[in-house]
Amino acid sequence: MAEGDALAGLAARSIALARVAIGVSATVAPGLVGRLQFDSSAQETRIVVRMLGARDLALGVGALLAARHGSPGLRGWVEAGGFADGVDAAAFLRAQPGDARRRRLTAMVAASSAIVSAWAARNLDD
Repeated sequence: MAEGDALAGLAARSIALARVAIGVSATVAPGLVGRLQFDSSAQETRIVVRMLGARDLALGVGALLAARHGSPGLRGWVEAGGFADGVDAAAFLRAQPGDARRRRLTAMVAASSAIVSAWAARNLDD
């Protein structure tokens, strides 16, 4: 296995683990995550946070299972997660209400994850 392939695999698994942690947090404690991320713990915010948490949990678990089984499908999971992060980054940059600094920070984290995911997907060993 080439060094780039090993690093891409490590990046893919690391992002997947982070995605699982974020997904579990958002699903179990949507009010807390809503306050931290959106400055709101309203019922509507908790519903959306829980939905996004389930999405991240599914993407993370899917990637981890694909990695565990040595599946060539890992690339697809990484690409899907990166796409979701790219959409999240764009959505946060376009959002109007709330703390602009918080929105930019969240967008930066999501964009970074999208970029690393794209790199990892491109460099994963088939």
